[in-house]
Amino acid sequence: MDSASNGNTARSRTGSDALAVAREFEQSTRPRGNTGLPKYESRVPEPMNNYNLPKDRRLIEEKVACLKEQFPTFANKSADDLEDLLRFEDLFQAHIDGLEQVQLMRTLEYELREENERLAEVNLSAEEELRKMRDNVAELQMFASSLTTRLYELVQEHLDLQKPYSPNVLLAKLKEEYMKLDEQSEEAAAKFMDKDGPVEAADCEEFVRQYKDLRAKYHSSEARCTLAEAAYKNGTLAGVPMSMDR
Repeated sequence: MDSASNGNTARSRTGSDALAVAREFEQSTRPRGNTGLPKYESRVPEPMNNYNLPKDRRLIEEKVACLKEQFPTFANKSADDLEDLLRFEDLFQAHIDGLEQVQLMRTLEYELREENERLAEVNLSAEEELRKMRDNVAELQMFASSLTTRLYELVQEHLDLQKPYSPNVLLAKLKEEYMKLDEQSEEAAAKFMDKDGPVEAADCEEFVRQYKDLRAKYHSSEARCTLAEAAYKNGTLAGVPMSMDR
């Protein structure tokens, strides 16, 4: 009897101790205040193929048709295959590399790279020749510059040589010529008239001959100058003879 009561006492004491430990554990694990951490979600997520699907059958068919049109390689895959593509990066990359558009793009990229390398080799092979041609062009430009300078000098020399033979200068010379002849004839007449005493017949004949010659030259030069001035004003000076019979 004493042994049975002692066993019950021990069991009750053990149960009391276990209950006290459980209460202490609950108090230690209870959150104290706001920790700022998101609440832990323990429920199983919804399947991917059933997530946020529209309830309208017609809208579902439109989305499936759009998927088949824009992404035909993904449209015929099952939900498990799509999940595997999202889960395994190597599998997704292998699928992308196998697409016809990607293969075509990489083929074009390879062809463009090969063509660019070929053009680069052509340009590099022509670099030395282009450098020689550039140097030759620079020398020719310097030579052309020197020729241009010499041309300007020759043009200036030509203009300087033409100045004495310009229409204005020639007309001025003609005027000066006939005015000088007029003065010479007037001086000859004045000198003859200023003689004292009788004039011999030989001197008179010499004066008349000399005076007639001077006046003939004067009128000829004056007529030439008048014609030249008229032709110069009309723009036909080149057709006017600059020497006439005297």
